Amino acid sequence: MDPRLQLINNLTVAVVSLDHRHRVEWLNPAAETLLGSSKRFCEGQPISTIISLPDELLDQLDEAQATGQSLICRRLQLHTRLRSTILVDCIVTPIQTTRPEQQLILELLDVDRQQRIAAEREILEQQQRSQKILRGFAHEVLNPLGGIRGAAQLLDQELGKSKLTEYTQLLIKEADRLQNLMRRMLGPSSQLKLEQHNIHEILNYVTRLLLTDNPNHVQPVYDFDPSIPDICCDREKLIQVFINLVSNAIYALKDTDHPAITFKTRVERNFTIRGKLVRLVCKINVIDNGPGISAEVQNTLFDPLVSGRPGGTGLGLSIAQSLVIQQGGLIECTSKTGSTEFEVTLPVV
Repeated sequence: MDPRLQLINNLTVAVVSLDHRHRVEWLNPAAETLLGSSKRFCEGQPISTIISLPDELLDQLDEAQATGQSLICRRLQLHTRLRSTILVDCIVTPIQTTRPEQQLILELLDVDRQQRIAAEREILEQQQRSQKILRGFAHEVLNPLGGIRGAAQLLDQELGKSKLTEYTQLLIKEADRLQNLMRRMLGPSSQLKLEQHNIHEILNYVTRLLLTDNPNHVQPVYDFDPSIPDICCDREKLIQVFINLVSNAIYALKDTDHPAITFKTRVERNFTIRGKLVRLVCKINVIDNGPGISAEVQNTLFDPLVSGRPGGTGLGLSIAQSLVIQQGGLIECTSKTGSTEFEVTLPVV
């Protein structure tokens, strides 16, 4: 393969080459992903049959051919064959070849993708700040807590069979509870046990565990892609992630008529996750039809000690996010009235 063509094929920017009649001559893998069409289908087809071009872009194509100058179109809404709408910045560059007619190169930059990358970066930075503060706090509390528990044990032994031992036992019990809470604040510390696992088996296990004879009679709905290969992950940690997500969904559905949780799996190619290009990722969506999450809570959803339920510790989602980040992935949430969706993205390899 020509090294220059190989370089273009490895770009994350979608690149499409058009002839003088605006027919597709070739496109790179990033363009296939963005446009939702294969190279075999696109080649030789007018670009207008693959994406619905706005008049602004059609004018720019003609102008670039006439003047020989590169042009930029910002925030264009394009309609593809498979995806409803994509928002892109488009650079139109005329190129002169050995042919008498002038060709055009289109560079399509997915604006939504760039916004998502920025949002991911903010989530990661926020998670790192929160974890750093919490770990410092937990370490400061654990040391004196151990001394309090030890003193309570000694006092309990001195009191013998006195009725006052019920108070020392209460002190020991509460010290243990606080120690457990502090250790959870410290986050996951054990090494990953990465092995190949079927994501659908993991989801089925969690639903059997939590949705069999559940008090709210929540119905599971499965929208699985059977072609997804096994992914390299820590099964036990991933089970804990989905237990946390599904438990929250069950609680959110307690006052909902016909409560249901949908489990959806898909794969996506050439996906940027945590600032890195991953050739193949698995997306697992946990969607409930509850009342939704308020905008104020959504902004701090993965922060430790933020809880939407009475008596909650606010550590479930924070720990779930940490476990997924530890495996090279990320959890994102979108919510509106009638639908809350947690999307877990994990690299397949």
